Amino acid sequence: MAFSLRNNWRADGEFLIRLADLLNKGFTMEEAISFLSITTPKDASRNTKMIETLSSGAPFSEALLQANFPSFVCTQLHYASKHGYFNETVQETGDHLMRKAEQQKALRKIFQYPLILFMTVIVVFFLLRIFLLPKFDMLFTQLTHGENQTTNFTYFILEKLPLLFLAFLGVLFMLCTIFLTKQRKKNSYERAELYCRIPILKKFMCLHYSQLFARECGYLLKSGLSINDMVQVFALQDSPPLFKHISTSIEKAFSEGTLFTKSLASFAIFESELIYIIQHGEKNGQLAEELLFYYKLCHQKSEEKIEKIFSFIQPAVFMVIGVLIVSIYLSILFPMFSMVNSI
Repeated sequence: MAFSLRNNWRADGEFLIRLADLLNKGFTMEEAISFLSITTPKDASRNTKMIETLSSGAPFSEALLQANFPSFVCTQLHYASKHGYFNETVQETGDHLMRKAEQQKALRKIFQYPLILFMTVIVVFFLLRIFLLPKFDMLFTQLTHGENQTTNFTYFILEKLPLLFLAFLGVLFMLCTIFLTKQRKKNSYERAELYCRIPILKKFMCLHYSQLFARECGYLLKSGLSINDMVQVFALQDSPPLFKHISTSIEKAFSEGTLFTKSLASFAIFESELIYIIQHGEKNGQLAEELLFYYKLCHQKSEEKIEKIFSFIQPAVFMVIGVLIVSIYLSILFPMFSMVNSI
């Protein structure tokens, strides 16, 4: 949810990719992190804290969580220590963060020029309001001895429109603040369910949670665990809160004789395709492979949706700026034409 606010996607991604490379070369975790502290001195203090956390007996996922790595990365690495595909997971999460860094860079490029132009237009609005509007008002008062439609239109464009826009931004900011305050009071599953109810975010968040769950299920099943064993792993005390909540509900459904797929169907945070994939995989005995394939498919879908949204953002922003610029021109030209007609 903090996609645009996070500044270290690339740094975190590079750290994990280099760490995976060192682990594949035979370095221990502490040796690899110490080596990375030498090659990237700016992260030395963070890496030292991670080594101290590991020395105290905490898992690598906990060390990353304390180092403010994204929670979905910590979740994947938490279960990687259980299903055995640890180095691959470190590499995958690093690549994922690097892709997010590229998306953030593209988003900044999309907004950079329009934002500067937008701020310039707002400044012009206020300058016209301060210097031009009083002169137009005095001139038309002298010519017409009262208000007319021209002065009313100019007054609305220069005086009211910027204030209405600022009021809209203020209300939007207040609503976002209230939303963020309320969602902090909810547990991890309630927050996930809330995100999946928001129309704009729904598709992205359902894909995110579906691919995260499919990936961990796929790797755990691939390591030789049964579905019951997998659910018990999710229910362990050190599991992330979201997976613990899901496993608790599934275990309760199992005790009532409900099938795994039917118990998953009750969760609003998952795509319906995930249920069909599990049903198909259970029939042909390739559940682990199909879940991992579905994870990659969800990831690809997310990338495509983000690129599609990016293609619409800039034209929409320029359209808003265009309307504001036309309003400025009208606020200046309309009184002048009106004055010419009155002479």
